Amino acid sequence: MELSMKDRIFLYNQYEILKSLKSDDEYEQEQCNYYQEILSEGYKFNYDDLIEGFDKDIPDSVSQFVLDVLQMYRTLTCSYIELSAAEKEQINKYDITYHGFDGNEEGNYYTYSKFVLEKKHDFEEIYNNGDVELNSHCNKVQTYSNMLSNWNDLGTGRYNTLSLNQMKKTVER
Repeated sequence: MELSMKDRIFLYNQYEILKSLKSDDEYEQEQCNYYQEILSEGYKFNYDDLIEGFDKDIPDSVSQFVLDVLQMYRTLTCSYIELSAAEKEQINKYDITYHGFDGNEEGNYYTYSKFVLEKKHDFEEIYNNGDVELNSHCNKVQTYSNMLSNWNDLGTGRYNTLSLNQMKKTVER
């Protein structure tokens, strides 16, 4: 990370303000002093310490993939509702239920999907007010990628209701 002298001064002063706001918190005081020393002495190697807790930018491709997966599951869920009782018996509900991403191995996917579902409150149909476990505890990107490929091959469009056969084709592995 690069910081100009002006950036360093501004940040130094921000930590000075934080110290006055947290005057009764010894730990916060120490942290602010630590950061101020990094800034005033120009310890470039330690600039990343100033952004502890900040994640790196999530690539647009990851965000778009997550949105595509969520839209696919929205379509599957809405299509399932439209099936007859006899048709519903022919598809495993588990296969058309969103299972999240692995919080350890697929962190960017997991955090972005969590943001979209919990903070933006998009895709309520599949989130079901928190009934869905967002951490799959196993890698899902490849599975979802295969499903998206199957779904896109159908050529039905992103918002059209799927038939039972189209749903089966989408979840096929």
